Amino acid sequence: MRIGVSTACFYPQPVEEVVPLLAGLGVRAIEVFVNTESEFSPAFARQLSSIANSCGVDIVSVHPYTSLMEGMMLLSDYPRRTEDGMAQYQRYFEFTASVGARFFTFHGERNLGGVDDPARAERKLKAYRRLCSLAGSCGVTLAQENVAWCKSENPAYLRWLYDNVPELRYTLDIKQAGRAGRYWRDFVDVVGDRIVNVHINDYSAAHSCLLPGEGDMDYDDFFHRMHALGYQGQALIEVYRSNFGAPEDMSRALRVLGRYAPI
Repeated sequence: MRIGVSTACFYPQPVEEVVPLLAGLGVRAIEVFVNTESEFSPAFARQLSSIANSCGVDIVSVHPYTSLMEGMMLLSDYPRRTEDGMAQYQRYFEFTASVGARFFTFHGERNLGGVDDPARAERKLKAYRRLCSLAGSCGVTLAQENVAWCKSENPAYLRWLYDNVPELRYTLDIKQAGRAGRYWRDFVDVVGDRIVNVHINDYSAAHSCLLPGEGDMDYDDFFHRMHALGYQGQALIEVYRSNFGAPEDMSRALRVLGRYAPI
């Protein structure tokens, strides 16, 4: 396992500025949060790859700014919009591959309540399988994240995907588990052997998102559990810009996690 950081921590600073900043902190593994459509262009991919390579940074995963709309774009009852969405995400997967990333973080549907009838549920499973296939054709793995405001906040929903879309993989997000009123172990217990990416943070009774070392999370327990699963991926710090001051604060968080895995 290794420790890294998501560029989302420094939003709204431009991505191309964040990569060398993180490299200066000693970070070598990052997730790139793409903040707008033009940043998915081939020209920007070349620019970003050049910066990352010159800094010795490995872009391991990509997170799209369209996460808020994935249910509407890709899983709705409107076939033409689904086709357009699939074409758009094909471009996103191509971008992901072109910057050398292996994983693509996916939110999926918002949690609006209700239960799908069997025909609608099967259609959505087919969409997931198609997305996995499109990603796979680019050498990329689709990784469903647990998100507090999405259907994926429910471990039972993730288990349903686990059972029906075996090619799908998972991003574990610690803060999103807490915001859903759940514990990170709830998600590890149902999809643990297919987790390929981790968004890590700290938390307390009063705050769901803190820099590592500033809350009550039991990292001994977490890393022991992940090692027991044989997890060999990355644990990427993902907090909000309001959660810290100067970049040196991120350095302290990295040192906290550096006791458990290399940076």
